[in-house]
Amino acid sequence: MKKFASRLIDLDRTLFRAIFRVKWEPFTRLMRMFTIAGKMGALWGMIAALAFLFTGLDLYNLLVPWSAIAGSWFVAEGAKHLFDRARPFIYDTGVAPLTKTPSSSSFPSGHSATAAAGVITLSAIYPVFAPAFLVSGLLVALSRVYLGVHYPFDVLAGILIGTATSAAILALA
Repeated sequence: MKKFASRLIDLDRTLFRAIFRVKWEPFTRLMRMFTIAGKMGALWGMIAALAFLFTGLDLYNLLVPWSAIAGSWFVAEGAKHLFDRARPFIYDTGVAPLTKTPSSSSFPSGHSATAAAGVITLSAIYPVFAPAFLVSGLLVALSRVYLGVHYPFDVLAGILIGTATSAAILALA
């Protein structure tokens, strides 16, 4: 089991280096924009609020996404305390992050958790916009690795948390 875990960590670091070393300034600016917009689910919360205002003030359309976004954020933050994984720029001194450096644990990605929650719940409510939500969510998740503050498996775990939280909220709503 230790050997398997060690291989996963090696794979995670290899994938991180492959993504992090690709740099193009216009894309870096785009990634910074998506990382800022994705902080604590802000992008998704704003979309839900605007949709609520412009689609007949149906409280369901506001509370379902907000509940999933907040729930996934709390689960991800709690998991960070359990796993306490060092961020790439702490583990590898050759990594200089391209954005403000977070002080919390790397695993799992809270940005990715809230992005997945936003994408799933908003897509369920407004399916016509699902492709745009999905692309935006993937860019938020990718931005975390590209900018050097998360490993790919941190992002994947965040997406799984957001997906599970959204599924639970949608099932209960």
